[in-house]
Amino acid sequence: MPARLLGTSHNHLLAAPGYTTARLRFCIKTVLNIALLCFRRFFSSGLAGAASRSGSLQNLIIRGPLFFLILIACGAVAAQQSAGNGRLVLDDIAAVVGNEIILSSEIKMLTIQTAQRQGIDPADTAAMRALSQQKLEEEIGNKVLLHHARVAKIEVTDDELNQLVESRLNDLRKRYNSEAEFQRDLAAVGQTLLGLKEMYRQNAREELLRQKYLREHSHELPQVKVTEQEARELFEQQPMGDSPEQVKFQYMIIPPKPGEAEIARAKARIDSLYKVYLEGKTDFAWLAEHNSDGPSASSGGDLGFFSRGEMVKEFEEAAFSMRVGDVRMVQTKFGWHLIRVEARRQKEVKARHILAMTEVGDEDWQRAFNLAESLRERVLAGESFYQLAMEYSDQKEGLNESPGFSVLGNIQPAEFRDALMGELTPVPGKDGERISPVIEMRPHGWLVVYELERKKEAPLTFDDVKLQVIERLEYPKRIEAYVNQLREKTYIDVRFKGWSPLAGGY
Repeated sequence: MPARLLGTSHNHLLAAPGYTTARLRFCIKTVLNIALLCFRRFFSSGLAGAASRSGSLQNLIIRGPLFFLILIACGAVAAQQSAGNGRLVLDDIAAVVGNEIILSSEIKMLTIQTAQRQGIDPADTAAMRALSQQKLEEEIGNKVLLHHARVAKIEVTDDELNQLVESRLNDLRKRYNSEAEFQRDLAAVGQTLLGLKEMYRQNAREELLRQKYLREHSHELPQVKVTEQEARELFEQQPMGDSPEQVKFQYMIIPPKPGEAEIARAKARIDSLYKVYLEGKTDFAWLAEHNSDGPSASSGGDLGFFSRGEMVKEFEEAAFSMRVGDVRMVQTKFGWHLIRVEARRQKEVKARHILAMTEVGDEDWQRAFNLAESLRERVLAGESFYQLAMEYSDQKEGLNESPGFSVLGNIQPAEFRDALMGELTPVPGKDGERISPVIEMRPHGWLVVYELERKKEAPLTFDDVKLQVIERLEYPKRIEAYVNQLREKTYIDVRFKGWSPLAGGY
């Protein structure tokens, strides 16, 4: 700190006798008057006029977020008047909370800063007085939490502190068009990046102490009720933007399937390997390693332990119905398998397998396309898309007869989203329902998407976000109620004299 603080004397913060420095000449009264003068000029001339002027101090308030930050910090150490005992009075004390002190300059600067943000005319003394009392109450609440955090010996690590400081600095930098502009404002207020970090560190440490204390005592937060009226008022004060475009949809994927000759070829291959195994002269793992088309071939076909839901239906049903040591031939969409169960435990099975994969060719893809196209035509003729999808689609896990809305821009896979963004054909007799063309989706098959309902992008209504607004209000209210409980256990001495126009007519 620029001045060595020795302690308090009744309502004031004192510096050592005879202490002189150029920094002390930058006194609180001057700081507050400059800030308020700039704000008044900004307020009276309007935002457009202030934004158009460059290089002026009032423009620095608008374009330079550092200005108020530096003033608040300087205000805490600037001299205001001399005490009769020869010590230099640095600042009035607004309140004492436990072992914590709130300075009047902090409350006044927070009042000016909030007034600027809320568009309150600084000449409106009544409004500024009410706002200063609000800021005082908020700061007392913060100091109550801080006091109890220190009493509870809550600790903040250097890593936590550095991370928050860097985050705050990055947030501040983002408010500038360039690093040069940021550095310009630093220089304009006589500050360095290192000095700014040190200023942030104290605030960050106190913030982390409060947060940690609340986390450790979250079980003590009282339950509160948020009324619909309170939620509606917040919604009206803070519009929550637009609801993105949303759709309800269903889909089907028709996979290409190998022809009968290909299936017979794979089956004959597995049948011959099964006979070799039954002869008892060849180890199953060796057969798998040298003959399987599956990715587990290199490990002798070992699939490890697996539970229900991890394998395709036909494979799973076979494996879980077999005893340890059993071997069985099974057909799946991948081809023909020879499965051997190695072990069982609780609800899991350990198995090896040999896969003779079936290949699909151009004719198979064309046959699948023809099926998908015929299903699409049946939907346009009045049949249920959902029922046809349940019968023919290769993937049924995501199918729902009454799906909810999905944000269009977030829909995955991309082929689903692109289909819904593309050209859709209205379904006769189904108001608002539309169907996509048949879309190639390799290697899975042919995709058809069915739109049930669409909501265009529009401003969010209260009913859209009612629960979220109530949740947003609930936690702060619980904290407020908890702080009020702590206040009853905390020494608090309020000495703030209230807001009054400063010297020079402001």
